[in-house]
Parts: sequence; structure tokens; C-alpha cells
Amino acid sequence: MINIAELKKELLNKMFEFNVLPRVRFKKQEEYPKEYTEEEKAEILKLTSQKHTVVGIDIYQYSLFPADKQIFIPPLFALIYNHTWELITENYSYIFQHYRKFGDIDNANRIDRNNHFISTGDGGFQILETPIHAVLFVLTFATIVRFYNSDSFMRRLHAKIGNIELRYAITLDGVYKYGDNFYGAAIINNARILSKDKLNRLLIDKNTHDWYLSRMEGIENLMSLGINDIKDFNEFSGYNPAKITEANNALIPPNNTLANKEGIKSVDVQKIGKIKEKETELEIYNLHIQAIIHYAHFLLKTKERVVTISAGNLNIVGIGE
Repeated sequence: MINIAELKKELLNKMFEFNVLPRVRFKKQEEYPKEYTEEEKAEILKLTSQKHTVVGIDIYQYSLFPADKQIFIPPLFALIYNHTWELITENYSYIFQHYRKFGDIDNANRIDRNNHFISTGDGGFQILETPIHAVLFVLTFATIVRFYNSDSFMRRLHAKIGNIELRYAITLDGVYKYGDNFYGAAIINNARILSKDKLNRLLIDKNTHDWYLSRMEGIENLMSLGINDIKDFNEFSGYNPAKITEANNALIPPNNTLANKEGIKSVDVQKIGKIKEKETELEIYNLHIQAIIHYAHFLLKTKERVVTISAGNLNIVGIGE
């Protein structure tokens, strides 16, 4: 599950007297400490130390679309987003078992995808459980985009808008909640990466790269691992293993063998540079993934479909160049 630390009013009241009126005081006889106490540092650490995975998606050059096309981009994105989650919840029973199925409004014990999505109209930021969830999410989103661009999905809308190009970013860093909104380094860094990319790639930060390195000796090994390998990772310790065999599990089979037609077929990852903003420096990697996915339930739930899809590209020009 996604347990995001929340900045609560009780802490703000305790540290800064948020609840004390008046808030404007012209008499300044009392000096307040500029350094945090050890107790305050501990409270702040609780908020900033939890790392979460964020996928950023952006429709490239949305602002350059003519007004009569631009107005329909947010509804198009919403359609692609919803169908992405419909495919995910119907076809990734083990890895996405904590997520509420599309159309299921009664199961409060599962993650509501919309409650962990920050919309920007022409894209947004999805908070997910692990970087593995992120890769599967991107590949599924790219599948729906491919069907749209090939004039097989929302054909009337495609006739008016035409093809769209997207860029993706995956980051792993701090996320916290205040009120109904999410904040933190993972979201800030993701937005910075997207804004710097002009080549519509799939980019990841060093934390994401290192997560894969420590769990499976590198993201390239997504090609050879099965669910029975992934279930042993700490992040999946609370998952129900019965989901491995009792329902549909696309792309990553229980046991990956050379005979499997379906699966991630190629992964290319290359360090392309750094982003430096003020005191923050981010190492960025370019990721290109090709996969063959067998969807047991494809859009119309009675139909099956085998899809060959890729996410990202092999252009390794430095970030922002």
C-alpha cells in the first residue's frame, strides 16, 4: 500500500502557532530560534524520509496546439488515463493487487488511483508503489496512445486533433501530503526532468536506477525475472501470492523462461547527464523498453489482444540540449 506521510495542522500549531491569532504582529521584542530543535528535526524527517515512486506524463507542446484542438486535449488525456487503468487492473492481478479495479467504487481497502494522481490537464503525476509498477504503467499508457495514434481509438477525436507525442519520467524520492495535495522532491524533480526533455523520451532519475540495481542487478534484468522472483523483494512482502496463479498476469509471467513469447524483450539504459537547479543536482538516465504484452481483457473485456509496444527512444543527446 502507499502510506504517505501527512503534514498535519497539529504539527504546524506546535512549531509555528498556526492557530494563534492575530498572525500579524508589529511588536518584535521576542526573538525566535532560527535552528530546528532535535525534536523538530525528527518530525521533519518523518515527512521527508519516505520515498515514493512518481511517474510524470506530459503531452509534448500542448500549448502550441491551436485553440480548437487544445480544448479537447484534457478530455483525451482523461480517456487514455482511464483506459490505461482499466487494462492494468484487469491484466496485472498480482503486481497491482492493491489497486481498486476500474468501476469498483465500494472497496475502500484498495488504492484509488485518482487519489494519488496530480492532474495538469495535458498530463500529470501518478504516485505508485514501486518502480516496477511505474514501468508497467508507462508501457500500458503507451499502448493506448499507440492505438490512438494509429487511428484505432477515439477515431472522431483523432480526426480533429491528430497524433500526439508524449514524454515520460520516473522518479523515486520524498513525497508528503498536506491537505488534499501532494508535495515533495519526487514530484519537483519529475517536473524538472520533463521540462528539460525536448526529445520525448522515457527518463529516470538515479534513485530509480539504483533501486533496480539493488533489487535485481539492474533494470535490464526485467527481461529475465518472473513474478516468483519479484515476490521476494521487501516491497512485495505483504502481497497475496495466490494472485500469481489465480488470475491474469500480463507481461511478467510467474516464471520467466526463454520459451515465453510474451515479456519485456529489450531494455536499454544510458546515463545522459545531470540537471542542476540551485543547489540540487540530478543524474538522469535514458530508458528504452520494448515488450510483447498479451492482454487477456483488452478494452472490450471479452476480447484478447497481443501488443508489441515500446516506451522511450534511443536518442542519447544530453538532457536539455
